Amino acid sequence: MNDHTDTTRRDLLKAGMAGTALASLGAAGCSRSQPVAEGLQRETAPPPDWILPLARSVEGPAAYTPEVEGTLPADLAGTLYRNGPGRFDRGQRRKKHLLDGDGFVQRLHFAEGRVHFRAAFVQTPKFEREEAADRFLYSTWTTPRPGGPLRNLGGGPMQSQAGITVYPVGDRVYALDEGNPAWSLDPDTLATLGSHQLGEGNIGIKAHSKLDPVSGEWLLAGQDFGRVSSLNTVIHDQAGDLLHQHRVSDQPLRYFHDFLATEHYYVFVLHPCVLNPFGFLFGMRSVVDSLEWQPELGNRVVVVPRSGGEPRNFEATGAFMWHALNAHERGDEIVADIVAYDHPDHFIPINGREPLLSALMEGRMGAAEEPGRIRRYVINLRTGQLREEILHNGNHEFPFVDPRTATLRHRVGYFAWSGIGTMNTGIKRMDMDSGAEQVFDFGPGTHVGEPVFAADSSDQTDAGWLLAQCLDGASGRAFYAVFDARQVAAGPLARIWLQDALPISFHGWWQPLA
Repeated sequence: MNDHTDTTRRDLLKAGMAGTALASLGAAGCSRSQPVAEGLQRETAPPPDWILPLARSVEGPAAYTPEVEGTLPADLAGTLYRNGPGRFDRGQRRKKHLLDGDGFVQRLHFAEGRVHFRAAFVQTPKFEREEAADRFLYSTWTTPRPGGPLRNLGGGPMQSQAGITVYPVGDRVYALDEGNPAWSLDPDTLATLGSHQLGEGNIGIKAHSKLDPVSGEWLLAGQDFGRVSSLNTVIHDQAGDLLHQHRVSDQPLRYFHDFLATEHYYVFVLHPCVLNPFGFLFGMRSVVDSLEWQPELGNRVVVVPRSGGEPRNFEATGAFMWHALNAHERGDEIVADIVAYDHPDHFIPINGREPLLSALMEGRMGAAEEPGRIRRYVINLRTGQLREEILHNGNHEFPFVDPRTATLRHRVGYFAWSGIGTMNTGIKRMDMDSGAEQVFDFGPGTHVGEPVFAADSSDQTDAGWLLAQCLDGASGRAFYAVFDARQVAAGPLARIWLQDALPISFHGWWQPLA
């Protein structure tokens, strides 16, 4: 991969989109000129203590030996990496959305029953320049650049924040954002080593990717916008070198965040979260404020061969998906399990109500009533039919499988569970065939994030541990809960207490000792 330090997140919305918007001012879906936020029913109630600290910035790097309550498994050996936004404030300004902030990568290294904690900001050009100026200089996907519409024409100057996911590939760790490039980090010190363009041709890349346990391939996907959108499939080898790239044109202008992959296919769930480019390109709206929920359009599920070729389109009920659990092939069928909401009231305004993830930034509760249901798509490639099943109606997010089953048949899924909307309070282990489940709920007062799977040395599928970052509302401190992945209901084996609260951390990955 080539260094590319000047690539910006405007690649999410390609330059050619500007001409499209100017030519389509009268088109359906592009007629509104007022910001979406106007006229919202704003909440006045404050959020509970176990949520509010998730929106607090951290100041800088950290390195120390944390306090351990309980006993760490002696054979838990390796490194957990996590990534999420760590800086929401500069000067007198604050980001407008909990999902938006500079990447703060954490590293928990386990060996011989001990653990060491390290964390650091990804030193992107955006972070370094804004740190020196002590003010925001760039637009981000929820927050325009200060100065009004004229300073945000074309979306404003946007640069990567490297603040969503983190993957160890080859001898480096990569921090990704919603767009190109990725940022490589030293796996031990977390020092930023440089930026790396994924794929060729300055294409859009999503933050989520898949690591194929059989081939070792790193599967990435992305999206570019023009008059319509295009989907990108990109495959790098386990050393990070490009193997294959494919483009699927003529797709609707719909935002998506994650995708699925099987042994032979990519699967995209294009939910009806439609991008209205008018206000964004004329400096009046952020990317997020330009999204409109249009459930009557339904979901388009696009199946694309990993080797390239023509896509197959399938239809499903409109439902918003942040994250996919896994998919696998079963004869002529693809079985795809996801978490999805009937509507994303926590993310963008629905029925005029202010969503939680933006209200929280001003100390208010906001709407987050719709649960994240576990859904299954059974896609028949022979008949061209898709069947949808609801596997569980409860509130779920941040699904995870044993990475050794990724792209293959998965019998178990792990989820953050219970709580309010996307703010969960417990962990669930679910048998995806029988529906049998084990749950542990810390109860209202503790926020629980994504449960990252760490395999043990037995080579038995789903044998290992779950590592989840949590926030204790009573003490205001963050901790990591360590669960036996087969005995979730028994509660955590250990809690690794950090010195203070940490803001929300989205995603992590486990790297076992070599």
